[in-house]
Amino acid sequence: MDDQRYTIHCDECGIGHCRPISTPYLLKLGKHMMVMPDSPAYACDICGNRFFDEGFLDGVHYLLEQAAADSRRQARRRQAPRPEPTAMPHARRSR
Repeated sequence: MDDQRYTIHCDECGIGHCRPISTPYLLKLGKHMMVMPDSPAYACDICGNRFFDEGFLDGVHYLLEQAAADSRRQARRRQAPRPEPTAMPHARRSR
């Protein structure tokens, strides 16, 4: 198979060709680190510039947004219902 069909011109150096590679994707989420091995990316054969596939990044961000929304829904369900306010009895005035 001819690799030239699957290359992208490098926006960084302008002369290299970016070829598909697999590389780990690391993302810090608060106190946690998410690691996705063998993520689709591209690397320039001249300057070495690397960037991840846009479709892959869109998918990762979509999944993170869905997970955050699910987490918020579950947190709302776990909250105890608030007690209804009770009416204070009216104090009688002395005449």
